[in-house]
Amino acid sequence: MKQYLILVAGGTGTRMQQPVAKQFLLLKGRPLMWWTLQRFREALGQELEVVLVLHESLVQEFHNLENQYGSAGVKHVVVGGVERWHSVLNGLHTLPDAGVVGIHDAVRPFVSVSTIQACYETAASSGSAVPVVPVKDSIREVHGAGSHAVVRDRLRAVQTPQCFDIQSLKEAYGTGFREEFTDDASVFEYAGRSIHLVDGDFQNIKITTPEDLIVARAFVESNSSD
Repeated sequence: MKQYLILVAGGTGTRMQQPVAKQFLLLKGRPLMWWTLQRFREALGQELEVVLVLHESLVQEFHNLENQYGSAGVKHVVVGGVERWHSVLNGLHTLPDAGVVGIHDAVRPFVSVSTIQACYETAASSGSAVPVVPVKDSIREVHGAGSHAVVRDRLRAVQTPQCFDIQSLKEAYGTGFREEFTDDASVFEYAGRSIHLVDGDFQNIKITTPEDLIVARAFVESNSSD
């Protein structure tokens, strides 16, 4: 079954407090997004077809980086929308109806090869796959001026890549945008589809703040010294 990837990099990274968009920040001499794509190539091979969703202000910068650091292996570059939902929909428009598509945050460069493979394999057999990890911290739910503890044993933190049968995901996106959609799994579930969970990876962090970048650089150094 043909495999596709929609790499979502639609934001401009204002929380990173850097002059460069976070997906383009350098990690050990390469833009962060290049590390992300390398993991997917290692997991799925060169036949993987990649659609990159970028903010319109970053498209030329991406092409400039390819000239400097080499091809990222992207087949289509698509301009993002107002919300993540619109960005993924723009990416879906470039794909055929058959196959499995993974939607992944460009700023999650350390997702493991085994997690990627498990997500695509599960989606091929079951229609969907969402990687999750147990919640480590104690959780409290706030209500008004009070709060109460939430049992965390039944809670899971959601990661990407979230993988789906393409036709089913397109049909789910056809139901339209809702404010409560937080990820692709919530869109898929709202359309009446089942979500299948797979084990995620604690190193699969999303780099959104300067503190995350410190951890990312430590991961790169650690992996390079193995």
